Amino acid sequence: MSDLSCPTCGSELDLAVLFAHEDNQRAVARLASVSIPLGARVLQYLALFTPPKQRLTPAKKIKLLLQLLPDLERQSISFKGRDWAAPAAAWAQAIDQMLAGRDSGRLELPMKSHGYLYSVLAGLADRNEASAEAQSEAARRGTPRRDSSVTLRGQALSVEQALSQRHGGKDPALAAIEQHSRQAAPMPPEVRARLQQLKGGPA
Repeated sequence: MSDLSCPTCGSELDLAVLFAHEDNQRAVARLASVSIPLGARVLQYLALFTPPKQRLTPAKKIKLLLQLLPDLERQSISFKGRDWAAPAAAWAQAIDQMLAGRDSGRLELPMKSHGYLYSVLAGLADRNEASAEAQSEAARRGTPRRDSSVTLRGQALSVEQALSQRHGGKDPALAAIEQHSRQAAPMPPEVRARLQQLKGGPA
């Protein structure tokens, strides 16, 4: 016996159907709260599970969606024993890649699980990590190390401190020029007198 019936047409309705419909609405609302544009892509992705010459039932769609929602909401996935970052942009890129595979005929349909999607997401995350590490390494190599030290007069000093003590805080090249000038032989008196005559001044 049904729980409810329409007073106008007499159609019978089971309360379980009403509760199931409410659960479906909540699942869709959760997807929309993650990202409406991404939600549209996810619904396109779910169509990849449609059996040949059949329609994907609403119950099947919601079941597949509920499997994805926790990872969509936390923007991370677990794949092959580790967690991978999966921001909304990565989900969109991975789904677009799969839809392109469908259009080109390279994707075997219907999909049986989310495994292929997660492999694409993990691959994107892995490439992003490698790119970030390469940029960090390049930046590290381009930045002079400040933790290196030298020994000056038996005392361990940083490179900056050693240069400051050795050259009085001056640029090493300028300090070398000044030192060379101090060590140069003084000008002979007769040369100085001749220069003064040439300038027109008293000797």
